[in-house]
Amino acid sequence: MEYQPELAVQSYSRCPCDAMNATTTSPCNESVHGKQGWLTGLVNMPIDIIAEIISHLLPIEVIYLSRLNKLFRNMLMHRSSIYIWHRSMKNVSGLLPCPPDMSEPSYLVLVFLKECTKCGNFARAKVDVELRARLCGACRNEHLIPIEEVPDSIRSRVRCSTHIIVPEHELLFDRYALRDEALRMEAEHNEMTRPGHETAQVFWILEGLNKTRLRQTGDALLTKFLHRLDDEREKEIKGIFELRRSEIKYRLKKMGRAEEDIPSDFGSEYYYEWNTLVNQPESLTDQTWADLQPNLIPILDGSRAERLAKERKERGLGRQERLERFLIGIRDKLDFPLTVQVRESGIFPDSTSAYPQMSNHNVFPSLGHTLAMPLVKELYQTDSTPEEMQAKLEKHREAIETLIIEWKSKVQGHFINQAAAHGTMLHPTLTSYDGSPEPFIALPDDTKRLLRADSTFHCPFSRTSPRLPRAYTNLITFGGLSYRLLTHELAPKSLNLDNISWYPEAHEVAKALLTSMGKPDVSFMEIRGFPLENIYMCGRCHDATPYTWQEMVQHYVGQKQICSKVRADLEGVPEAGIVHNDIHDPAFNTDLPMIKYYVESTRASGTDASPHELRQREFYKKLSHAREVIERTSLLVDA
Repeated sequence: MEYQPELAVQSYSRCPCDAMNATTTSPCNESVHGKQGWLTGLVNMPIDIIAEIISHLLPIEVIYLSRLNKLFRNMLMHRSSIYIWHRSMKNVSGLLPCPPDMSEPSYLVLVFLKECTKCGNFARAKVDVELRARLCGACRNEHLIPIEEVPDSIRSRVRCSTHIIVPEHELLFDRYALRDEALRMEAEHNEMTRPGHETAQVFWILEGLNKTRLRQTGDALLTKFLHRLDDEREKEIKGIFELRRSEIKYRLKKMGRAEEDIPSDFGSEYYYEWNTLVNQPESLTDQTWADLQPNLIPILDGSRAERLAKERKERGLGRQERLERFLIGIRDKLDFPLTVQVRESGIFPDSTSAYPQMSNHNVFPSLGHTLAMPLVKELYQTDSTPEEMQAKLEKHREAIETLIIEWKSKVQGHFINQAAAHGTMLHPTLTSYDGSPEPFIALPDDTKRLLRADSTFHCPFSRTSPRLPRAYTNLITFGGLSYRLLTHELAPKSLNLDNISWYPEAHEVAKALLTSMGKPDVSFMEIRGFPLENIYMCGRCHDATPYTWQEMVQHYVGQKQICSKVRADLEGVPEAGIVHNDIHDPAFNTDLPMIKYYVESTRASGTDASPHELRQREFYKKLSHAREVIERTSLLVDA
């Protein structure tokens, strides 16, 4: 609510809750003469007038007045003054009459003061209506006993509580009685059970039953009243808090402080400290404000800095989202969509079905690469609202599109130039598995060259990564050269393609493998296999390991390198007369295919033995006929 200064000087209407929040320290020990200054007029009045004035007070005020000095104590605690207590009780709406087993002062202290019934110290606990007591922690342990310890003969006459907890017996008992009441009731029972008291014992039992019935009715009504009193107290305290907060906000506003600087978020590191200082159940005086203000200023300054940092972060996230959507729009405009049929058996005709998949063949700068462009970097890093940045992006759309086109051309140009630098001219011919060029007609020639299955590059992703031929689509995907929405690189990232190089040996092998299968111009996407890519195995040697297309190519490259080393070693010993034949050489005269479909070879074996074991058996079987292929002048070694 809005604070109004003119309301601050008005006092609250008196109600029981006001006095309950005040100190309970009794001033009885102070000298009567020390109070005569302001009590002189009241003391000199006739007793009837004094009684009439006091009868208009609230019960809590009468209690404090009775503790003020001996004069008022002697007057108010005398039996003749009971009408004063009764009239003051009528000033509280809904207050029940005093129970017959309690005096009016004791009853009102129990209801309105947070004071231990036994020791008189402060007690935070609520009233236990069943015991007609409010006990502090120490008195609970001292004055309560489990009802199980009360003799059975008097247990029904002793009041017990089911709402109180004694830590020492929390796990053993759940009902407790007052020790002194149990002892008193036991003494009465012993007296009544003496010989000659049979009639009195009957009346004593009937009286107990009647008191129990009346007490239960009164307990229910008193509980209802105390609940209402607690609700009123809570509302009053909330009102005090709200008025105090409003007045503090009003004074801060007059000082030029913005309401946004006030900590309002639970996650703020200043929220708890602010609420501890502000949410106090007391009015805000000038002196209180003078003491409070120096403690609030650092909190407001810190909260303001925290809020501004949070707003900057939110604006940055908003600009990032707008920039991503802006780049996606440009990407969709510049990209050439392509859907290819990925086959289960790759280059072999054994597939029962094909899976249409979108090809990730378009290069596009990531967010980090885009932020390396000075124009985009300036628009993004300027601390503006997302809407302002988007308006500037649209204003410079044409220039940004030109920068992105240049970036794309530079990336593709690097791949094409790497092949040309090794004397390789890739043909812009690209066909699907069935020989149709239709899916690739709309693609630029350079893109067709790079998507060929024999376009092989080398790029070590790490020092420990094996040397494998990499396809163009693999490199742009894992090298961060194809825009991904989830790649949030907020730091500018310059374009570096120095680690990508042409792999001529792998290119020659891939071209030979494709030619041997009659698919020289097929794309890499169609022959990689799906959902499994390890579908190829060598058709020339005993190695029956399932390979991916890249691994199959690297297998042949490795075998060629091994053959070259062996021949070099044999040239050093010409007198040995040993000739080394490379069975992996496409020109080597053999009926064995260069590449096999792994799944097909496994099915054709018709046995539980693995293809590797079958190849080993065939190899050792041929060893027994080795003399048939050994000439007298030379030893032919196939590898």
